[in-house]
Amino acid sequence: MTLLAALLSRAVGRFSSCSRHQRMLLFIAGLLLCRRNLLVSCSIHEMHEKVTGCKITERMFADGHGPWGTVERSIVHVDATLRPLKDHEVQDTITVRRLSDYFDFGVVLAAYSSDAALTVGFDDRTACSWNFSNSSNMQGELQGKFYLMERDQTLQVNTTFYPKEGGLQTALLVPCWKQKSAAFGYPVSADKFVAYPMVDPLLHVDGEFAFRNPYGYLPGLLYGLFPFNGVLSLMYGALDVYFLVLIYRYRQSVVGTHYFLLIVLLLATGESVAWFVTYKLLNDSGVPVCCPYPDSVLFSTFMKVLAGMVARIATTLVSLGYGIVRMQISWPEVFVVSGLGVCYFIAVGALEVSHLANQSDGDVRPPAVWEALVIMTNACFGGWIFLSLELTRKNLAAFGQTAKLQVYTSLNRILVAYVMTSFFLMAIEGAM
Repeated sequence: MTLLAALLSRAVGRFSSCSRHQRMLLFIAGLLLCRRNLLVSCSIHEMHEKVTGCKITERMFADGHGPWGTVERSIVHVDATLRPLKDHEVQDTITVRRLSDYFDFGVVLAAYSSDAALTVGFDDRTACSWNFSNSSNMQGELQGKFYLMERDQTLQVNTTFYPKEGGLQTALLVPCWKQKSAAFGYPVSADKFVAYPMVDPLLHVDGEFAFRNPYGYLPGLLYGLFPFNGVLSLMYGALDVYFLVLIYRYRQSVVGTHYFLLIVLLLATGESVAWFVTYKLLNDSGVPVCCPYPDSVLFSTFMKVLAGMVARIATTLVSLGYGIVRMQISWPEVFVVSGLGVCYFIAVGALEVSHLANQSDGDVRPPAVWEALVIMTNACFGGWIFLSLELTRKNLAAFGQTAKLQVYTSLNRILVAYVMTSFFLMAIEGAM
């Protein structure tokens, strides 16, 4: 019983998977420090397709002003190869080759901070006629270049932009055209280039649009979880070692429940390590979190959901008295516990994957439908756990099992404190 009391008082807090609320604590602290910075979102966008043009916007930290004193560079880098679509690649009559007798074509590649562009009136409609002279290119705020495009010509375009201010940063690629002569009578300017208005693809682009913050490519909503999971992994590792020492020390009184608790802790450790490695890979590589989801993200999500499911099942079994008060549970209890576990696995799996996609887009709120289903599943687990705890405590008190009663009283207090903390964090999350 000494071993059981020691293990329960330290390990049962992990029974109801609280990793999401642990992360919420980190979000809250970050929001209090820098609410806008949490919405930064960077990655590498690869493009290998037919397009009319493209506009990609990410929220970034200012150059040399990353979180926690990071002074590395923020970079928007575009490197692309453009060519006009050939006649056989389109179904209609609009290609640079077919219209080259009547129109001149070009393309503008620009990178800019949204606030600076708004101030001077620059956007995708004015880009083609913009004077990108040395004086109008504002270092770190707005820069661009116009490229004249001949038929059958392949263009190599690139730019590197270091945002002077934090906020929305945009990489813009706009095809342009103008009449060779006003005598042709087309409703297109013959004096200056204007944005090509058609929706039909005009160019084939093979390029890479890279947005990198001072710390790497992770979205701001996820970057804080990178070091957090590293520290959490070390803490869980230390707890695992301590748990094993306790099991060895009290090996004469170890029961099957203790090994179940060990599995829960090992799964929690595996989850934290998996997320740490995943965030490290995403931060270094620039692979978007979504979509499609990288294999490492899917594996880490699987580990998280599995750890939460096993933790809830373990809590329920201990509350029913399995391994401590009685040596077996009934088949109906096995069926209900298994069913709730499966429901939890499906609901939380869908919630985590969709929530991760939202976070990569700068949206803090999880999908309401899946969150509601998770809440209902947790409510079923919680209700059953507390009812079982109360019944087990009454039986122990009736039979004078004071040592076991003390253990279950401690467990009840831990779970009550956890539930109250969870509701508090959920209320704060909803308010934001």
